[in-house]
Amino acid sequence: MGHFPPSRGAIPVLDAQVPTLVLVGSPNVGKSSLVRALSTGKPEVADYPFTTRGMSMGHVLEPVLCFPMYQVMDSPGLLPRSQEERNWMEKLTLASIQHIPSTIMFVLDLSGTSGAKSSVHAQLLVRQELHDRFGHRPWIDVVSKSDLEPLPVEADFQHLLPPNAFYVSCSNSLGIDALKTSLLTLIPNIPTE
Repeated sequence: MGHFPPSRGAIPVLDAQVPTLVLVGSPNVGKSSLVRALSTGKPEVADYPFTTRGMSMGHVLEPVLCFPMYQVMDSPGLLPRSQEERNWMEKLTLASIQHIPSTIMFVLDLSGTSGAKSSVHAQLLVRQELHDRFGHRPWIDVVSKSDLEPLPVEADFQHLLPPNAFYVSCSNSLGIDALKTSLLTLIPNIPTE
């Protein structure tokens, strides 16, 4: 697996009895903003790649009794490259997906504002790789920053666009309530073992 640097802060606590939703995608696509919008989590949000350098957790609480209905995990971004070229943060994300029973929420930014390394083409390649490896898991596609004009997707890559994605914007809350409602209906399907 390779060398992982020592932890530089609190290690998130994962409750194996509570369903888990893991947000994955390329760097700077809005995963941390979504964790903030969907849960009690407060990961750092900044406009540069690999802001998220480790895993962080948030919870979605039942409104009356305040028990956790499910937990939301933020993860470092992934770039479309071989396993050997991936850094320790990307390997941490992949290990989390592989070893934690969870539902995968893949986050895309089609606006072109995520930087050159997270181009729409690069994001679609990462999605395809993960879907090929983990498509047997419960899976939700979310297009973030949907308040911004999307870039046109080349014809050769149109088939990689997810057909049933949720379109949301954390800056103006567009689609956030609909996503939250849909997630609640998926809770019985989020694996816990």
